[in-house]
Amino acid sequence: MMTKSKRIYDDAVKILPGGVESQFRLLDPFPFYAAKASGSKVFDVDGNEYIDCLLSQGAILLGHGRKEVVKAVRAQADTCANIAVPTKLVVDVAKRITEYVPSVKMVRFANSGTEATMHAIRTARGFTGKDKIAKAEGGYHGLHDYVLWSIWGPFDILGDERRPSTAPFSRGVPKAVAKTVVAFPFNDIEATYDILHKEKDELAAVITEPVMANMGCLLPTDNYLTQLQKICNELGILLILDEVITGFRLSRGGAQQLFKIKPDLTTFGKALGGGYPLAAFGGRKDVMMELLGSEDVWPPKRWPARTYHGGTYNANPVSLAASAAVLDILADDRVYLHLDRTARTLFSGLQNAIDDRRIKAKVSSCGSMAHIYFGADEVRTVRQAMSTDWDLLSKWCMECLVRGVMFGHPKGEKMFVSDAHTSEDIDKALDIAGQGFDSIRP
Repeated sequence: MMTKSKRIYDDAVKILPGGVESQFRLLDPFPFYAAKASGSKVFDVDGNEYIDCLLSQGAILLGHGRKEVVKAVRAQADTCANIAVPTKLVVDVAKRITEYVPSVKMVRFANSGTEATMHAIRTARGFTGKDKIAKAEGGYHGLHDYVLWSIWGPFDILGDERRPSTAPFSRGVPKAVAKTVVAFPFNDIEATYDILHKEKDELAAVITEPVMANMGCLLPTDNYLTQLQKICNELGILLILDEVITGFRLSRGGAQQLFKIKPDLTTFGKALGGGYPLAAFGGRKDVMMELLGSEDVWPPKRWPARTYHGGTYNANPVSLAASAAVLDILADDRVYLHLDRTARTLFSGLQNAIDDRRIKAKVSSCGSMAHIYFGADEVRTVRQAMSTDWDLLSKWCMECLVRGVMFGHPKGEKMFVSDAHTSEDIDKALDIAGQGFDSIRP
């Protein structure tokens, strides 16, 4: 029963569109409202318990309420919450990032993945003096106007698969912005090269997720990322790797460590903050120094003299305290060993349960994240991912949710595991997953 959630919803819908604070949290007939979270579990206001494999869209890497993180946050909150001047914590966290991710020589902070990609793109434009960017079709890079293109939609709107259109994803985004964005097909290196080569004189940067998390868990194939980096180097285009989801989750050095690539700029979020609002972007020193400009005389010989980055809550001390604690814990290899073991047990168990029931579906995984593509044996492209049975995935997720496991978002999305998940959690999750598969079989 969800009587308290229903009462909250009845109040919320009067003052919040849909009764929620984010579009993706809409649920039919109404969402459940959380009361607390601890370790691998979430509890709603009606007292229901869920094994959490949504993990705040992947932000919770160590589990809810990890004691070291909570202790650090409480201590910092007692000292100061925000003062809009630097603290030593900003240096500590920045050093850790540059140690873990060698391609990042300098770093700046923001508050969300949206801000991180926005500032990275602006920095690339300022550095190169060019306006256009190219983004992989199907990639999600936040909510600013320059990236709300070619994310999802009817194929007749998205255009030819090998020459995608710059298709709008939201109302309210100026049509003029479309002229500054070029879409290319992830995992098709020949088509990608043709598009980037044609636009090379106007392109400041290419931005892509290393693993297409917006498409579930679509992995790069045939050394696609390595080849993409070579193309960008050849054509003089900056490569921005969006590791907001994959950073620190797939490995200590993120996806770029796994796939052995060295982007010019990288964006971080999610796991970096350990559940607190924190994001960052960084990369090559010469590119990042664009934020200071090159003019040392006043008035400057050109205007604007630099690329601007700012924000009152950037490097918020409480969020930094959480991040410092998280990054310290991640220095221990045992964290990633546990994540990998847990992920293998869960994700292979899900595939076995699918195969035992002769359901046509593929569990695609990378590190501690995964997705189930219903109706497919293999998915290599964005259009293939879009064509899988997302409605059936949503039905399965809801069947599991009512039984006590949140496999990603209840609408149907990617799933994650955390350091807090136990073998008992995974056994229970697999049992409930099997019940869910049984309930959706014809």
